Amino acid sequence: MRISFEPVKHVVLIILALVALFPIYFLVVNSAKDELQFTRDPLFLPETFRWENYSKAWDTVARPIVNSTIIVTASVAGIVVLSSLSAYAFSILRFPGRRLLFMLVFVLLLIPSVLTLIPLYLQIKRLDVLGISGGYWSLILPYIAAGQAFSIFVLKTFFDGISRDLIDAARVDGAGDIWVYTNIVMPLSVPVLAAVAIVNFIPLWNDYLLPSLLLGNSYRTLTMALVTFQGSAQSHSASNFGALMASYALACIPLGIVFAFLMRYYVEGLTSGALKL
Repeated sequence: MRISFEPVKHVVLIILALVALFPIYFLVVNSAKDELQFTRDPLFLPETFRWENYSKAWDTVARPIVNSTIIVTASVAGIVVLSSLSAYAFSILRFPGRRLLFMLVFVLLLIPSVLTLIPLYLQIKRLDVLGISGGYWSLILPYIAAGQAFSIFVLKTFFDGISRDLIDAARVDGAGDIWVYTNIVMPLSVPVLAAVAIVNFIPLWNDYLLPSLLLGNSYRTLTMALVTFQGSAQSHSASNFGALMASYALACIPLGIVFAFLMRYYVEGLTSGALKL
């Protein structure tokens, strides 16, 4: 008699899913509570929904969300465009020193980013004459540079698998590298480009250290605003706890939107071996 373990697998998966979703449930439920409801019963639905918590949270995070969106969107776009061009050169073109230069790019992955903080800070401060220091570009440019090594490595691996017959046929018809890049390589690489975009988007959106060092107060990002709001909530005991949870819930919305639009391509990029290192 053959024993089936399918029911056991389903039970285990359901339990793991509930464990993974519990923090989200805790966040949403307590974002609509006041101090008394949270202290008395933090795990169940509120008796009275305090929607004013979201109004207070929005006043705190509205501008930082815009700042983070501008910075991260521009950074991810720059990373994808520049790294795809570099990966195309390493994968498709043939030029002296190509392998050595690619190995140097790969070595950059082995350098801890914390070692570059002080040189990066000093370099950005020296750009005051260009009006870059303290503004959006003081964070966008370092983000674009920091995302190149990993993105080039991933994209080159994917470009190496593209059929050379398509590229050779286009070149026989007189197509140049720009045409091949925009009309053959990029359309075939949409899944891996989406995967690279998401992989870079998440850590940049959640980054706190670099923005706190390089940005002025008027350009502060969402993470900076949340840390400040958290300190304020803690200093006032639990009186602002509901608004703090509401601000965290609002901060999750942009990530949810990104995943909703790009998840299909992200999964295709993973399953096609795009991120197989």
